[in-house]
Amino acid sequence: MNVFAYYRVSSWEQEDKSGLPRQQEVVAKFARAGGMTIVRAFSEVQSGGVDFEDRTMLAAMLDEAKAAGVDAIIVERVDRLARDLMAQEIFITRALERGIKVFAADSGQEMTNADDPTRVMLRQVMGALAQWEKAVIVKKLQDGRRRTAERTGKPCGGPARYGFHPDPHKRQLQRDVLFAIQKYRKCGCTYGEIAKLLTQHGVLPPTGKIWHRSTVYKISKVNLDNPPPGHTS
Repeated sequence: MNVFAYYRVSSWEQEDKSGLPRQQEVVAKFARAGGMTIVRAFSEVQSGGVDFEDRTMLAAMLDEAKAAGVDAIIVERVDRLARDLMAQEIFITRALERGIKVFAADSGQEMTNADDPTRVMLRQVMGALAQWEKAVIVKKLQDGRRRTAERTGKPCGGPARYGFHPDPHKRQLQRDVLFAIQKYRKCGCTYGEIAKLLTQHGVLPPTGKIWHRSTVYKISKVNLDNPPPGHTS
């Protein structure tokens, strides 16, 4: 049986810590034991939480597998495909559509075996655990950033609150916009009308090139009398 091997590490730092060689060893051992021939290996440095649509390597591998006469794809373990359960299921479904099997070398599990309810359940449970682990890590990072912001009064991992930019010149420009929004609202303008006026006057929005109603509404709620902790105007 001709197969492709797929390896994924989350960062170059992880690769330097032998994540990639470990995966190669486990996959090669599984292939030898099953009488499989690895005709090509795909490897990438990519976060497992990225949506399937943005995982170009996975899509390319599926497209090339059928043309190369490959019968299966081997990964070290199920979360090497993705930590997100939905991304895993999309990949496995598309492999099934092409008649390609997908094996997890660490467990010997054929993840594309849809005839065995127990295997399907195990695959989904393992994917759910990987997704939970990702969510726990993200929450810890967010909590850490929030504590840092509360301690220092400076944003960590995100933009400064509108009207409180650390650069005095940009901060004043943002406050001028806030005052203009308040003036327009007192004159009876809707948020959509204000968005059009700001765009027509060439005022740059926080992101993008044009103002939107939702952006104007969100910014209008900023309280300039309530700065972030530790902020100095």
